[in-house]
Amino acid sequence: MTRFLPCTDQPVENAVSPAEALATSAPLFACLRASRFPGSTVHASPHLLVARDFSPRIECHGASTVVLDVSGLGRLLGDAHAIGAELARAADAYASSVQIAVARSQTAARLLASHRAGLTVAADAVAAALAPLPLNTLRTFVEDENTPGHNAAARVHATIVRIETFRRWGLTMLGEIAALPSIELSERMGQDGLALQQLARGIDRTPLVPDPGVPRFMQSMELEWPIEALEPLSFVLARLLEPLSASLERADRGAAALRLDLRLVDRTTHTRVLQLPAAMRDPKVLRTLLLLDLESHPPSHAIDIVTIEIDPVPGRIVQYSLLERALPSPETVATLMARLRALVGENRCGSPMILDTWRPDGIEMQGFAPSSQLPVSSSQPDFASDSSEVCRAEAAQPRRRTEAGALILRRFRPPVAVRVTVERGRPIRVAIDRRGMPGGEVKRAAGPWRTSGAWWGSAAAAWDRDEWDAALSDGSICRLFHDRITDRWFLDGILD
Repeated sequence: MTRFLPCTDQPVENAVSPAEALATSAPLFACLRASRFPGSTVHASPHLLVARDFSPRIECHGASTVVLDVSGLGRLLGDAHAIGAELARAADAYASSVQIAVARSQTAARLLASHRAGLTVAADAVAAALAPLPLNTLRTFVEDENTPGHNAAARVHATIVRIETFRRWGLTMLGEIAALPSIELSERMGQDGLALQQLARGIDRTPLVPDPGVPRFMQSMELEWPIEALEPLSFVLARLLEPLSASLERADRGAAALRLDLRLVDRTTHTRVLQLPAAMRDPKVLRTLLLLDLESHPPSHAIDIVTIEIDPVPGRIVQYSLLERALPSPETVATLMARLRALVGENRCGSPMILDTWRPDGIEMQGFAPSSQLPVSSSQPDFASDSSEVCRAEAAQPRRRTEAGALILRRFRPPVAVRVTVERGRPIRVAIDRRGMPGGEVKRAAGPWRTSGAWWGSAAAAWDRDEWDAALSDGSICRLFHDRITDRWFLDGILD
């Protein structure tokens, strides 16, 4: 990315917040490890009780380690750090010392939890987090592994012997094992050596197998005749969701995510997963959300079997106040957003999030959550006069500062094509066909501010533009830019 600034006495500011989008679609696992406590059984240990409160998909490894799938909690609790903090807070309620790790794979979470005390979050740089772990971490992992069969002890012993071979080679950390060439390692140790290298790299060898002792909120129905339309499917969804809602109410739980599996007549499965913004269990609301999602993503063939599974979380506690303005319920907001997504598309409805880029229009839409706030850089001034998310996102874009103070740029998305008369390299007149848009003679102009970037990637992602701040004869102050790639002028926004 290159940026050229003209010689001027007026400072130019660029304050762009980093993108903190939630990775709700990527897998995320948490591991809780604790020692046996006096008077507690394997199925009543504090770390297991905490795990059951957060996810129905948990897998026990020995008496002290449990792994749980927390992929469905992103919309409800936040990113990986927020989920880890909630797990740590719940573990503290039992007054127990539990080592917690959150990572993108079960293996990485177990390795980190077995070595590091407290809370460890490695949602992105997994390899860097595993590299400094000592070699004994692999031995602890293998000893806790659930390996069924009469010769399980022999297999564990053989694996420990190979770990000691690594030690004799002079390797002391997992990062050194992960960096070994795989072909040469296979020639010396065979598949067992490659399996240990995959563990050192945090790669899962097997999927998570939920503990059968954990209650699952799931209902399924096999239809007598295949159905194609959504209207008869809505009656089937109602029959499945009503007992699920009653079960959630008896257990004081709410749904954090809905998984709908439709077995089609061509023997394929049409799967849809809905991340809910808050814990809810109203069957009518859940049915409406599923139907609206299927309107946008209909199955390709008729349906034979319908299966619904719910990821439960502790029930929502609401305390109303007489001093605060009443807000719409999460069920109402979720239904409204689902209808808007079905009408305008998933990528055009939600909360605007600023991307971590210098591109002037670097913004994307994320799923709307009533309690979420846009990340704002500490270098930005406080725009307390306008608290709407859209205006805050627009205000965080690059802007110029004058003697009167900061000017807020209200962008047009997409920018409006205009006709600009240029004389000696400067705009002197702006003409536009749209009614109500600014135009006329250019009284004063500042610029150009040239920005370019992404030229190293695809041609569609590259940009190269000259920006001008112009005061027009109709009294408006606007931002124009000349696209140097297409040789066209655009009205980028209005400054006020």
